[in-house]
Amino acid sequence: PTPIFSNKMQFIEVNPYWNVPDSIVEQEMLPKLKEDPDYLKKLGYEVQEWRGKLHVRQPPGERNALGHIKFMFPNDHAVYLHDTPTRNLFANGKRAFSHGCVRVDQPFALAEIVLGEGWSEERVKGLKGGGERMVKMPRSLPIHIGYFSAFVDEQGKLQLREDIYGYSQKVRAALGLSA
Repeated sequence: PTPIFSNKMQFIEVNPYWNVPDSIVEQEMLPKLKEDPDYLKKLGYEVQEWRGKLHVRQPPGERNALGHIKFMFPNDHAVYLHDTPTRNLFANGKRAFSHGCVRVDQPFALAEIVLGEGWSEERVKGLKGGGERMVKMPRSLPIHIGYFSAFVDEQGKLQLREDIYGYSQKVRAALGLSA
C-alpha cells in the first residue's frame, strides 16, 4: 500500500531512471532470472552487482515504468508521483497496481502547475527524450499522501469504495467504534 505521510515536493525529473526497489528485485525479478538469465537484459534493464547485492535500474524511455516524468519529495518510503506507460490503468475502478508510488493521469499538466511561471506543459514536454533532467521547483510545495475510500461526488452523493488496505477498520478500532 501507498504509505500515508506529508512532506514537501522539491523538484521534478524528466526522463527518469527507475531504480528498482530491492523488494521488487528479490520477489519479482530474481525468480524470472532463474528461469531466463537474460530476462532483464531482454527488457533493457541495467544490472550491476555491488557489494554482493544486485542493483537493477531501467533507463529513460517509452517503456520506463515511471513514464517520462516523476515528482520528487524526500521520504523514507522511496515513494513519489509519476507518469506511466500503462495509461490504460486509469480506466479501471481499482487502482492498486503499483508498489506504493502514485501514478499521475496528466503529469505534464501537473508539472506546469507545480513549476509555475515560465513552465508551460509544452515546455516540460520539450524536455522528453535523452538523459535524465532535474528541474528544481521555485519553492517547495507541501504534499500530503492520504487514503480515502469515501468521497462525495459532483452530485453531492456519498460514494464508498472498497477499502483494500483495511485502513477504515483500523481507524474505527482506534476510535473505539464498532465495525
